Amino acid sequence: MSAAASLTSTAADATGGPARAATDSDVLLMERIRDGDQEAVVALVGRFQNELVGFFYHQCWDQLVAEELAQDVFVNVYRSRSRYQATAKVRTYLYRIAHNLWIDHLRRQKRHLSLDAEFGEQSMRLVDVLKAPDAPEDTSGRDHQVRERIHEALANLPEGQREVFVLANNHGMKYQEIAAILHIPEGTVKSRMHNAVRALRDELTDLIES
Repeated sequence: MSAAASLTSTAADATGGPARAATDSDVLLMERIRDGDQEAVVALVGRFQNELVGFFYHQCWDQLVAEELAQDVFVNVYRSRSRYQATAKVRTYLYRIAHNLWIDHLRRQKRHLSLDAEFGEQSMRLVDVLKAPDAPEDTSGRDHQVRERIHEALANLPEGQREVFVLANNHGMKYQEIAAILHIPEGTVKSRMHNAVRALRDELTDLIES
């Protein structure tokens, strides 16, 4: 399966795809953090930092900004630790904070996302996550063109659709969990995902069929 085809095959899986399940140990960590245990903060960072960086990266396409925003999530967790209550999965709790930080970031920037962000050699790219593990290496330069096309197609999605797509596609979240994070009805999540996949299919038709 091509990278583009894999990109647009997620909608049917989002209701039951794999997701990192909340565990009792996550809750115990949060309770230790609530009591001021800084070692528990370090442990929480170790569990969730990479996926939070990935979430922000696929919103802004800037590794440094993604890392800074992910760090801000944990700063917010520690600052508000006294108010923590185990009423939701810890993962959902963290992504709610991440979502709010991203909205605040957009408001501060007061500009649209750039389509021409530069990538370092070690930057994480969405196409790398989606690429089939048995796909042969492309030495003709077409692989680079596919990456650029997918990057542009995702950047062209409306903000709400892109955020839903990234949470479902990159983080394996179910619609119910995404709805809880974004504070929107589950039906709205399904609609945004459907529209995102349709838009990506339309824009990447030649890659999917090739």
